[in-house]
Amino acid sequence: MGEDWTLNHLGLMVSDKDILLKYFQSLSIGISVGPQPLLPHEEGEGELTYYRSLEGDPVSSRYLTGGAHNFRDGNSQIGDCQLEVYPMKPGPGMFISEYLEQKGPGINHIAFNTPDIQRDTETLLNKGCDLVFNATVNGRTVENYIDTRKFGDVMISLRPLADNWEKAWRENNKVHPLVSNWKFLGVGIAVENLENSSNYYNDLGFCEASALLESNQLNQHSRSFRVGPISFELIEPLEKENIYKESLEVRGEGIADLTFLVDNLNLEVEKLVSNGVGLLLKQDTGPSHFALLDTRKEGNLITRLIQQ
Repeated sequence: MGEDWTLNHLGLMVSDKDILLKYFQSLSIGISVGPQPLLPHEEGEGELTYYRSLEGDPVSSRYLTGGAHNFRDGNSQIGDCQLEVYPMKPGPGMFISEYLEQKGPGINHIAFNTPDIQRDTETLLNKGCDLVFNATVNGRTVENYIDTRKFGDVMISLRPLADNWEKAWRENNKVHPLVSNWKFLGVGIAVENLENSSNYYNDLGFCEASALLESNQLNQHSRSFRVGPISFELIEPLEKENIYKESLEVRGEGIADLTFLVDNLNLEVEKLVSNGVGLLLKQDTGPSHFALLDTRKEGNLITRLIQQ
């Protein structure tokens, strides 16, 4: 599952997107590049079907597509990764509003492009997942949200392959002069039970990318899975103090960090610390060079940098 997927974006739910975008840009982490393009950009009729509550009845609405559009979201370009920042009002309403109410700001879903959205949607539904959001344009599906939150509390969104218009827009964002050359590797997901979570991702059909890893220094054990082109690292903290244990206690299971590959770890850490980012942990000896940086003030996300 996911071998032919490409990464589209990470969906970050917040109550005020401008505060988040300004915060990341002030740290020289992410550059605001405006809203995402409408997919596909063509004249016609679109329809959204979603659940106000994941346990409720679906709601559908229709709209005209094409022409000028103004999405409420904004995007932060972090290296080659696009962070979709979507403002919602916490409380009853669409299920992502409930997410904000229950957990506060955070990444609710990760979107991938697939050459066969129907095939992959049906595969996940046949494995017991639910379809909680469907968007169409002229009868053609342009996005599905699949409820894969059972362990790890992360939804997967599927979209068709990007067209040339969207590809050009994305390439333009990546060559912005202030965008760093960081390479996005994946996410660290805090989980209560590593064995149960690993079995779940195995059952969904994702390939295990690493065997069980135990770290006395970090007081945790983990296992990684390949989901499309990125890694989902499932992290269960041990009894001692641990930053992911803190995340579990405050927000429950979910994405706790974004992980990037950098050319010069020391240089990047110095830059971020000079901009006011707290350094949680740094290891620059031995085979593993990495740093955990406290960028949780807005968005509840730790930034993990790795130098190989």
